[in-house]
Amino acid sequence: MAWSRSRWLLGVGTPVIVAAVGVGGWLLYDNTGDRARSRAEIIENCQGLVDPDAVMGFGMPRVEAGATAENACVLLREVTFEGEDHMQEFASLKVETFKDVQPGESRFEWDSRSVTATVKCADPARSGGVTFLRATAANESDGGGRREPGFLSGLAREGALRAAAKAGCEATLPAVPDV
Repeated sequence: MAWSRSRWLLGVGTPVIVAAVGVGGWLLYDNTGDRARSRAEIIENCQGLVDPDAVMGFGMPRVEAGATAENACVLLREVTFEGEDHMQEFASLKVETFKDVQPGESRFEWDSRSVTATVKCADPARSGGVTFLRATAANESDGGGRREPGFLSGLAREGALRAAAKAGCEATLPAVPDV
C-alpha cells in the first residue's frame, strides 16, 4: 500500500502537484504583485472610469495611473530606455458632464491622437439634469495608445458608460470603431 502511494506521487501525482504550485504562484503574484498594485491604482486614481484588466490586457504588466482632475486621469506604462526602466505617460481619459442642449445621438468622433465617445442620457430628469457625457481618450506618447486597434476607442467607450452609470444616466453607445 505504501509503495503504491509513493509510486503515485512520483508518477501521476508529481505533474499535478507541480501544476497546482504553478497556478497558485501565478494567482499569488497576480493578487499581490505588480498587477494587483496596478489594478488598485487604476481603480482609485481613475475614479472607477477605467477597466484595469482591459488596460493591462494589452500586454502591459505594470501600469500606473494619476488623477489629473475630477473624472480625468493619465495612464503610465513601464518602458526601458538605455537599460533603465521608468514610467511614461501613454494615454489619458477625461470625462465631461453636460446639463444643456442635447448632442443628438450617442456617437464616436476621432482624430489622429484621440477618440471621443458622447453618450446621450435617455432621461435627464432621472440623472439630475445631465443631458449627455463626453469621454475623450487621448494618446499621450508616440504610438502608446495606438499599439492595438480599438484601444483608445475602448477606453473612451468604457469611460463614457461608467461615468453615465455613476450619474444615473441610462445610455447606450454603438460598437467600438477600430481607430
